[in-house]
Amino acid sequence: MEVCLFFFGKVTTRRLEDMTPFMVVLGLALVFEGGQCLEREVLVAHGSVAVLPCVDESSALSYPTAVYWSRMIRDTLKTVWRREKSGLEFRPVRDQPRANCPVPNFGKGDYSLHITGTTFEDGGKYVCEVEGKTQMVKVIVLRVIRASFSPAVVVEGSRTEAMCDVSPKTPFVSVTCKRNGHFISRTSLSNVSQRDAGIWTCQVSHRGLVVEATADLQVKGISTPQDDSSVLYAAVGSSVSLPCLFTDGLIPGTVTWNRTESPRPLPASFDRSIGSATSATIQRVEDGDEGMYTCSGRMKGLKREGIKVQRRMELVVTRVLSSSSSSGNGPVTLTCHLSNSDQITSYEWLRVTYGPNDTQTVTSVQKTKSFRIKQVTEKHAGEWMCRYYGKQGVLGNVTYQFNIMGALKNEKSSPGNKTAMVMGLGFLFLVIFLVLFQMYRNYRRKKAILLYPAMETIVHQATTEREQRQRSKAKMTEPCVGDPKSVCV
Repeated sequence: MEVCLFFFGKVTTRRLEDMTPFMVVLGLALVFEGGQCLEREVLVAHGSVAVLPCVDESSALSYPTAVYWSRMIRDTLKTVWRREKSGLEFRPVRDQPRANCPVPNFGKGDYSLHITGTTFEDGGKYVCEVEGKTQMVKVIVLRVIRASFSPAVVVEGSRTEAMCDVSPKTPFVSVTCKRNGHFISRTSLSNVSQRDAGIWTCQVSHRGLVVEATADLQVKGISTPQDDSSVLYAAVGSSVSLPCLFTDGLIPGTVTWNRTESPRPLPASFDRSIGSATSATIQRVEDGDEGMYTCSGRMKGLKREGIKVQRRMELVVTRVLSSSSSSGNGPVTLTCHLSNSDQITSYEWLRVTYGPNDTQTVTSVQKTKSFRIKQVTEKHAGEWMCRYYGKQGVLGNVTYQFNIMGALKNEKSSPGNKTAMVMGLGFLFLVIFLVLFQMYRNYRRKKAILLYPAMETIVHQATTEREQRQRSKAKMTEPCVGDPKSVCV
């Protein structure tokens, strides 16, 4: 009752010029006899909407009524929102009003104050006064919960601290912290990493009330990958991207790439990107490209100094090894080989076939590291795939192409193929026989002529005379050139 008398005394003093001593005495009587004065607490998160309850449970007040909302600042009541019985409302003029008391709810006996975009400074003690047939006074303590970091933006490797503040302070609270939904015990971070970035939650419990406030921790540096545990898998002959994405604040020209724990230089097809997305690409992976790669750069600190950040990642080179007998007619074994298989939990061999419109069909064949084909036939020709798995699922694939001619090497010929081959060989033998026969006939003719030399002379002389007569006849029929009157003889 002392609290109610104190606040009511402040109210009557504030409006002393408008009230007569009789009304003051009457008001005090109402406080002692029929007035209502209750105090309760409200917990809200910073930035949310706060509802300060002021409800007439007894429905003793009549409509219209006068409603006054005030806030105590240094033992002085300051008006937050008020409405006279005439319906005249008073609101702040300078600033955009964030406090409002919905008038349509007055008929239900609800005179609660709504504060939008609650700030840390809004925490404190508020007084609700409702004047009707009787007078109701309620005291509400608004406590605002704020989660923050100091500093709020840090560079990898720096120090920051998570804070959870309550306004106004009270010793009777229980505070816990969560990061990305998981409870944590530490609030001071001495070596911040990208895994610390994200949403942090401050949970406050007080007198049965539980409120959560959140804060976003921003960590500058290399956002992808987040740590040095990244492993990339690439098949021989393929291309692979080495991610190294920096956040804002990168000092231009400070990004470098090198190989770690290896005396070899960067691959010949190593291509660096330019800009803040400083990822690199190996255009064609070869044997020997496996190992650790390091990306580093410098970030602007809070004092504009350059802070070095770096990230290591491992490249694992994969390929399919094929082994067969020396004769070439034995079985073939395909083995899925990785330069580092520490994170591999299982393997699977798949058969890849292609249909109309390049539709791809993948069929599981065997779940082992090595796959043995007893005898390679035409059905084995084409594409085979080895898929390898880790704890988190599929890590990658590597393919192997069977040569069709090689697949047919040991295959037994079918009856149709035998018939075609016999026919082809028969035709070839027939051509060869005809050529040889003609050569034999020419040979016999020459041999017969050589047996009779006189006959050969007669035949030769007859042939020569025939050729001379043909040439003379051609000249007789040819006109003379030059004189049109002359005739060739």
